[in-house]
Amino acid sequence: MARSLDPFTVQRLAYVRYLYREGIEQSRQPAPLRSRAITSFHDAVENYLGVVTQHLGIDVPKAPDFIAYWALIKPELELPKKDSMKRLNDARVALKHNGTFPSEHQIEQARQSLDDFFTTVTPKVFGVDFDSIDMVDLLTQPEVARLLREAQTHADVGDYSMAAAGLSMALDALLTHYSGRNTRTRWKPFAFGRTLNWSDSPRLDGREAPRDGRLARLSEIAEATQEALRATSLGIDYPSLARFRIITPSVHGYFSGPPRYVEAKTHALLTADDYDWARHFVIESALRASRADGIEDLQRAQREVNADQGEAFPERSWTGPLEPVEPEEASVLEAEL
Repeated sequence: MARSLDPFTVQRLAYVRYLYREGIEQSRQPAPLRSRAITSFHDAVENYLGVVTQHLGIDVPKAPDFIAYWALIKPELELPKKDSMKRLNDARVALKHNGTFPSEHQIEQARQSLDDFFTTVTPKVFGVDFDSIDMVDLLTQPEVARLLREAQTHADVGDYSMAAAGLSMALDALLTHYSGRNTRTRWKPFAFGRTLNWSDSPRLDGREAPRDGRLARLSEIAEATQEALRATSLGIDYPSLARFRIITPSVHGYFSGPPRYVEAKTHALLTADDYDWARHFVIESALRASRADGIEDLQRAQREVNADQGEAFPERSWTGPLEPVEPEEASVLEAEL
């Protein structure tokens, strides 16, 4: 009977799945960039084996050889795919140490081997399916995680249009999370100005400006630039963001009722692969953006310290560089001592 999973084990398994997904995305790039998939696949398996040994309570010597895991785990479980994983390890060594690029066939063979390996071993060791391990558990943004989980419920029944709308809302929530809309600080490092809404349409002499006029076009540029700046400043890949916006519908809020979107024919024709890619993009973007998590905490801590002063701050003038202080000459008596 598989042991129950603690939150730390779930997170580690989610990280393994993230590495595996990274490898799949890298495998789709042109040569030689796709070679990086071999390293990601290897990292995924090596991390996975570490979680397996810890979960099964197996003592592991420090920094064991990659293939040695099969012998270490054998008393508890006969791991499959040893030969396939040895080929993966050989390909990684050849790439890393000899600069030998793996062929497209090698990369695809490695991907299939990992898929079979994770699918077979995970239920036996952890009592869950590998596909059920949710990378959302790695996220630090609660609203983004909530929307991703809600979107998944629609994907589970095959409604990829509605699921994609949930992903669109999740990405919007991610950018909003770091734009500082809910913070009280004057300077919000990832905001790049106040958020532009549809109600901010430019006006001339109290009337709405022409939709194809100069002011309207400048507003469109400002809105697109603001989103691009927010995304790229958080480390989000912009070409992938552009693809995401094309795939997913744009969801709008209204004064009454739930958010709504227009379902174009292309949205109705979305596939499981389209959804899977878009979901992984949101998760990867959220993980990249989490590097900024400490900035708001830093601002909050500074605000609390400054609030305790309770009086006007002193103003100081810049004096330029200080003149070097000449050391005082020691007296004869001090020198003798």
